[in-house]
Amino acid sequence: MVVFDVLDNLETYSSVIPHMDDVVYVMDHSKPYDDSVGEYECRANSEVKYKVSAHLSSETGFPGEEFPSHIVLEICLEGEEMVSVEGGVFKLSQGRFLAYSGEGPVKRGVMLSTPTAFKTVRFIL
Repeated sequence: MVVFDVLDNLETYSSVIPHMDDVVYVMDHSKPYDDSVGEYECRANSEVKYKVSAHLSSETGFPGEEFPSHIVLEICLEGEEMVSVEGGVFKLSQGRFLAYSGEGPVKRGVMLSTPTAFKTVRFIL
């Protein structure tokens, strides 16, 4: 399963993506925008975590982490990056999100034309 859409539609996926209420809660409070690079819990007693990261895109990008038995929901907070997952290539820019299986190979941080700094948040659902 791959979902690529805009943040305005995030809540509409609550019936097909588990723990979407935690994602919506965090994003409604703009927490990842203010958080430093690191790993965080969505809220007290929540099993859902999110990771804020910052990188510089490159021609070859870098392999994404695998999260077996989980769905990864990635949101671009600043800048833009290309993500390759399940045979598709997706341009993540501010206001867009990508949800995909955490089991397969993922390539992140591929540059569009010149290296660009970008900041993302990945929810591990």
